[in-house]
Amino acid sequence: MFHCEQDLLVNLIVLSPKDARKKFRNYIFESWNWECAYCGKKLTPDTATIDHILPKHKGGHNVRSNMACCCSNCNRSKGSSLVENWYTETNMHYTKERFDKIIMWLEQKPNSIKLPSADCAQPYIDNDFFISWIAA
Repeated sequence: MFHCEQDLLVNLIVLSPKDARKKFRNYIFESWNWECAYCGKKLTPDTATIDHILPKHKGGHNVRSNMACCCSNCNRSKGSSLVENWYTETNMHYTKERFDKIIMWLEQKPNSIKLPSADCAQPYIDNDFFISWIAA
């Protein structure tokens, strides 16, 4: 559904900001299989939270690669700590596999999309998830 942060912006064209944010959050949750990135707990729409892996006040941004599905206990426990300092072997939920997945997630590069200029294309809604263009 979302391949880059621009997809959120594209959804703002046809969705309300609230619905676009909800779709973006759900994409994060689905990417983590509705499991906490840190402890592996299975989550639901009522229990899942978003963690900024690199806290915003330490330079983190609201981008897909900096957001992980997280349970409220881990989110509260991590707080504004750097993942390298908090999620260590002394953390009772630490696993090398989860740590590696978090690092790979952080290092992912956004895919970019090219939108045709308004001069040569007309947007239309394909379905609930996609916007397509017809060459004018």
